[in-house]
Amino acid sequence: MKRKVGLFLLAVLVTVSLGATIVASLAMYRLVSRLQDEELRRIEKSLSQRFDVFETMLRSENERNNAAMAKVLPEIAVDIERGGRSPADLSLEELNALAAKYGVEHLYFIGRDHKVFNTNLDTDRGLVFPKGPFTAFLDSVFGKGRVMSDGIDLSSVTGTLRTYAYYGPPGRDYIIEGSTDVRTTLKQSDFGWMSDFFFKDYFPDAVQSNAYVTDVDIFLINASGTWSLIRPGEKLDPGLAAEIVREGRRELPDAAGHLVTIYSRYNRADAVKDASPMTIVRKVTYDLALAREAVMHVFVSAMVMLALMLPLVYWLASRLLQRQILDPLLHLRGEAGAIAGGDLEHAIANTDRRDEIGHLARSFAAMRDAVRTTINDLRETNVAIERFVPQAFLTKIGKPNIVSVALGDNKREHMTIMFSDIRNFTALSETMTPDENFAFINAYLEYMGPVIRENGGFIDKYIGDAIMALFEKADDGVRAGVAMIDALERFNAARVPQGLPPVRIGIGLNTGSLMMGTIGELHRMDGTVISDAVNLASRVESLTKVYRVGMLLSQYTYEHLARPDAHAIRPIDVVVVRGKTRPVVLFEVFERDPTPVRAEKLRTRGPLLEGVAALLNNDPGAARRHFETSLELAPGDPAAENLLKSCPSTG
Repeated sequence: MKRKVGLFLLAVLVTVSLGATIVASLAMYRLVSRLQDEELRRIEKSLSQRFDVFETMLRSENERNNAAMAKVLPEIAVDIERGGRSPADLSLEELNALAAKYGVEHLYFIGRDHKVFNTNLDTDRGLVFPKGPFTAFLDSVFGKGRVMSDGIDLSSVTGTLRTYAYYGPPGRDYIIEGSTDVRTTLKQSDFGWMSDFFFKDYFPDAVQSNAYVTDVDIFLINASGTWSLIRPGEKLDPGLAAEIVREGRRELPDAAGHLVTIYSRYNRADAVKDASPMTIVRKVTYDLALAREAVMHVFVSAMVMLALMLPLVYWLASRLLQRQILDPLLHLRGEAGAIAGGDLEHAIANTDRRDEIGHLARSFAAMRDAVRTTINDLRETNVAIERFVPQAFLTKIGKPNIVSVALGDNKREHMTIMFSDIRNFTALSETMTPDENFAFINAYLEYMGPVIRENGGFIDKYIGDAIMALFEKADDGVRAGVAMIDALERFNAARVPQGLPPVRIGIGLNTGSLMMGTIGELHRMDGTVISDAVNLASRVESLTKVYRVGMLLSQYTYEHLARPDAHAIRPIDVVVVRGKTRPVVLFEVFERDPTPVRAEKLRTRGPLLEGVAALLNNDPGAARRHFETSLELAPGDPAAENLLKSCPSTG
């Protein structure tokens, strides 16, 4: 009874003390919050002045760059006309020379179809601008004979701040576009020091000089997105940018409530007349933890006082709680941790107690037994599932196990795809019963499956007698194909003594980008890969029948080999595969051909490779000479004959 009364008095004292502490903390919180709000308003006013100066600098530099472009773009047009060359015929070296001569970073030539038909920025060659306000602006430039500007813009790839100017030479159906990097031109100007100051110190100083401010940034909205002007390449979420433009201001607190990021559409207090339109978003992140820190300070101080005032009571209470509740709970926590760590045989203490602790301990013991049973069942299930869905496939789409897979999960990968197929399987299967058919296929796959896995690949699916496998490296795919040919010899060696005909297979490989994911519907899904590269791999495999070879590679797989000369490979033909429009070079892998045949093919490999290289470089004359040399080394060689036919006539 005394113990219960003592515990009751302790609870009353602690409750009153904590209540007083909470009231004092809330009062302090309201006071500090009010002072903090006043300080934040002062900071925002100061930052507005910084943004005004920053915008003025950008506009001034934009006008300076446009003035420079107004002078040099017509001179570039005259220079091109004087040379008597079409802009489309200018080489990259000539374009770079023009740009360097006139102090322009990038030159573009745009046709009436709004297509960049020549530029010294290779990534933009062939770029077509979609119809819209910008193409309407381009139409207004053609033939006008004056330089026009579309204001400050940012690269859609890097977010680099640039100015763009456009000039339509009179009587010509093209536009000359010049671009300059604003930061670069600022550094090259008389006020280069000011550029470094603005971009490196002006806004970071706002963070360093005020404890409330943790980050400051400024974004420019244009057609390619909302890009940071302080941190090149950083981009604002399009949805958030649209909300800011619509609402004018957004406040985004972090999950813990310590920081708040305020985005606001920036409007100058004094509008700049005739200035280029720019939509600017400013971002300021404030630390709001000061009020909470004050509350915690008051709370901790009160708790220290409470500890000093009630030492004896706390000591008694702690002893009681330690013995009756804390020790058993800590034991349970340790036992739960052991179970979570995988020790499913760990003993549970206090199961003989008749109170709530004992009931909890018995529940833990029951849970341990249930978890042990469930985990054993899951292990067996996962082993079974991996026979249908490879773990490598799940890893590729970012899933730890089959349970986490959902319909539509997908991921883009760059891989080598292999297709292999048994030759004349239909005729072969007609001689067997259904049971014999299944036994034959399973016996064949028992030889092939391990070979694929041992060489770094995994089987995506079986398609009847065909195998589709995937490899991260092209070299692994080639090694696996050669190993499959070796495995086939062992398989046939076991069939021949039984009076069974030997089996032949065709193997085709292609390398490219593909999508891995799940298709189907809610109650029936399957993992698959989809891409043009997969279709091409299947076509390549089917062509092994045409060329009567065991293994073919596409040029894309050959180009991804780390050491092509480490394998016995040679080109065999240049074809337009069914369903494709572009020609593809096919390569034969003859590593397991008979020794005399292999030696003859190795002798012709060099001229064939040189001929294909010349053919790909649009030099049919040289290609024809190399292929004819190959025919002299091996008269009647079908590879040389095929490739010779692919050479266009030189007239």
